[in-house]
Amino acid sequence: MIRPLHRGVTTVAVTAVLGTLVGCAAEPPPDSWVLTPISYDNRMDGDSGPPDVIDAAYPMTLTGDTAGGFWGASAGSFLHVDAEGDAVRRFNLDPGAPSGAIAAVSPTVLVMSTGEPTPTYPGSVMLFDTAAMTWTDVHRDERALGDIATHGGDVYVVAYAFGEPAFTIEKLTLDTRADPVPVGPVFAGHGQVAIDVDSAGTLFVATDSERFTLAADGTVQQQEPVGSASPVVSVNERGDVAWSGLAPASAALPSFVVGGSVEARDIIDAHVRCDPESPELSLHGVDYLTLATRQDSLTLPFLCAPRSITWINDHELVVSIGTEGGAPLVRLTPPSDAPRAGPYEAVRR
Repeated sequence: MIRPLHRGVTTVAVTAVLGTLVGCAAEPPPDSWVLTPISYDNRMDGDSGPPDVIDAAYPMTLTGDTAGGFWGASAGSFLHVDAEGDAVRRFNLDPGAPSGAIAAVSPTVLVMSTGEPTPTYPGSVMLFDTAAMTWTDVHRDERALGDIATHGGDVYVVAYAFGEPAFTIEKLTLDTRADPVPVGPVFAGHGQVAIDVDSAGTLFVATDSERFTLAADGTVQQQEPVGSASPVVSVNERGDVAWSGLAPASAALPSFVVGGSVEARDIIDAHVRCDPESPELSLHGVDYLTLATRQDSLTLPFLCAPRSITWINDHELVVSIGTEGGAPLVRLTPPSDAPRAGPYEAVRR
């Protein structure tokens, strides 16, 4: 159970030792993809009570923090893990605070989009300074706003047309605060849409029926008719892309779980087996992750049904899997970069 928090918070320093959850584990084979549940101290910032180390809380929306770490958010609950693996922030917002899709402008400043598809709840884009715990309006819109992505001072957001199944992707520039301009044409559809953007301004878009890219000038480029039960997409600085899609993997790949509690390992095991009839996966179609470089792509047979994903560097992803009954954050490391020593931990210094 998460304890309530008021907005005035400070950073604390506590070490969460994963060894308290599990004993020593064998090293992963060199040809295995390594799946490491991330543990963290679930105490709120400023709480001096005993540590509350967990690794299977609830599904989170993930975004890179622009500096090799990541933010996770779920219904006003926020976690920030930096590039060193330190859980440097853990807080809950007060009831009634803004809620929506997030992306990072800097390690401590997030941009959030909100709005519901009704005329009485229009969308907003806001800056959230997590150090000062303050909000700044950037843009208000008559439309509901969906997923959001950033690069430099540019913000891209999905805008849903009211009363018709259509959406556009709008671009705002934080420095000028000018009205947003559409990037590309109007697209059909009103389901979940996931977006991300690379350093060249190329947009990567995943919907429930296809995935495609948009050049910086809005020209539609690559299109694939690969649907997704719950679209997610993330692109790293090198230009590699991770997508979700209903197309399963064509070949088996070895995987190895490092560390974690019994609960986290059981959940990960269900998302390694990927049995579509299992209680964890039977309610929706089963998505699989595809990793695509400029030369090749690979669909993974494990970590299916991802709730959210984000690259934390040019070779590792963090993936949220599971349900409200338990959902670990899993660091995915490819064989050539598999850690040869202790497990990854999200700790506070």
